[in-house]
Amino acid sequence: MNDVHLGVGFALIAYLLWGFQPIYWKQLLDVNSYELILHRVVWSYPILLVFLALNGELKTYWTAITTWRTYKVYSVSALLLGINFFFSLWAVNAGHILQMSLGYFVNPLFSVLLGVVFLKERLPMLQWVAIGIATVGVVIVTIGYGEFPWIALTIAAVFGFYGLVQKKAPLSGLVGCSVELLLLFVPCLIALLVLEGRGTGVFGHSDASTNWLIFGCGAATILPQIAFVSCLKYITLSLLGIVQFVGPTIQTLVGVFMYDEDFGSMKLAGFICVWISLVIFTVDGLRAKAPEPIVDDAKVSDSCEDGTSSDNNSKAEYRGIVDARV
Repeated sequence: MNDVHLGVGFALIAYLLWGFQPIYWKQLLDVNSYELILHRVVWSYPILLVFLALNGELKTYWTAITTWRTYKVYSVSALLLGINFFFSLWAVNAGHILQMSLGYFVNPLFSVLLGVVFLKERLPMLQWVAIGIATVGVVIVTIGYGEFPWIALTIAAVFGFYGLVQKKAPLSGLVGCSVELLLLFVPCLIALLVLEGRGTGVFGHSDASTNWLIFGCGAATILPQIAFVSCLKYITLSLLGIVQFVGPTIQTLVGVFMYDEDFGSMKLAGFICVWISLVIFTVDGLRAKAPEPIVDDAKVSDSCEDGTSSDNNSKAEYRGIVDARV
């Protein structure tokens, strides 16, 4: 197996896991979403530390968390990460998987718009056309829902601003992710202890299957991210830009065929507009770029919800890469 095949394999593992994650969260409908988010963070952090140790990055991590500048950047990204954790999980258990998947589809285009507004980047005409078609799609979906699809656009906006913050992220590999989780870990652990002290905590007081599922929240959260980071070592960003839509596509299918979420003709028409815009956006990006080199391991910078290369040009391109991270 060559490096490209290995990279595509890691990418597919990551996006397949992200795509099918709603099924996992649906098994925990009886657990309050707020408490699930706390467990998601608390169990993810130690797992990630183990991987850092296996990868020989604990020293880098220790240096990072003892440097004040690290927190100035990652405190904001950690907050956005926490917001995403809440909305993506709550959306699933509130019956809005389709809106969540729409948010992940729209995110690359929203991120590009943020680049235009805040970074003064210039877009080719075809990408403006793609954004226009996507806007029409969102309007059609709004009509189909009979209300503004605020969940989808909130998720897209959170990821967009998250990518913007990551432009200044100084750390590489999963180290940046670990810093973000550390910043969330402390308040989340305190909150869980408070719930336990009040006698309202679920973990350890439910049936065995529920307890194991809660315990597994950490692995369900962090394993696809590790696979995603691994794929960046072997494949180009252009190739990843194509594979990235596997996750939200699976989420859409899961929402419609497994959980019978309404997908009437108006919503379908809106989604088709968004899909057309993404095809235009992706094809135009591939046409405009020469083949990129394999991402160098030392230049890969990521977070638990988004990866960005530490090279400025790669960062500009990589804002169009969306993880189906939920």
